[in-house]
Amino acid sequence: MYKSFVSKVCQLNLCQLNTRLLKTILLSVVFASLTACHVVDLDENGKPIIPMSAADAALFKNMTPEAITEKIWPSVKQDARDKAVELSTVVENAKLVSFVRFQGVVLKLDESKLKKSLIVESSGYQIALQVGSIIKGNSIRDAMSFLSFDQFKNQIQFARLSKALNKQSIRQITQPDASWVGETVDVLAAVTITSNKVTHAVPLEIKKEGL
Repeated sequence: MYKSFVSKVCQLNLCQLNTRLLKTILLSVVFASLTACHVVDLDENGKPIIPMSAADAALFKNMTPEAITEKIWPSVKQDARDKAVELSTVVENAKLVSFVRFQGVVLKLDESKLKKSLIVESSGYQIALQVGSIIKGNSIRDAMSFLSFDQFKNQIQFARLSKALNKQSIRQITQPDASWVGETVDVLAAVTITSNKVTHAVPLEIKKEGL
């Protein structure tokens, strides 16, 4: 009788121990799975932006600039949104290439040259946003945080990538017209700033206030 009682008690304790152990294991698995999760950024079409791997970057040497641009464009837009600084915070005499945000008033649409531009006044600057078929400078390429020259075959490929990025940016913005003059616009752009002057400004997003 005594042995039978002890055996039942031991079995009960063992069962309780196993139950507690099982709960501990399950909780550990759940916690590990939760900590392994992370929020994935979405592009403007709601599709997940997958970070570029080292293997992807190594493939650039054998891709055309246009193919590279198509592949990385969602990441370019997200990089611009994440890294953009407010133009009003840029210190005097700063020298930088950066993504910037600003709101300003359209002074004019300059179509007198092949290099069509929208002139916007903001934070004491007059910014000529390049919106035509000819875009100067490397502002988008050089403002990006996830590309470097080492990932490319040579200087020619790197230069052509800059042109492909510029063209892609202009293709996907709303093209301004004369009706924009006097309107307030919100802008996300890649710019080069030297000696208190904004140059080589390329818009990635441009929107009239209220739209």
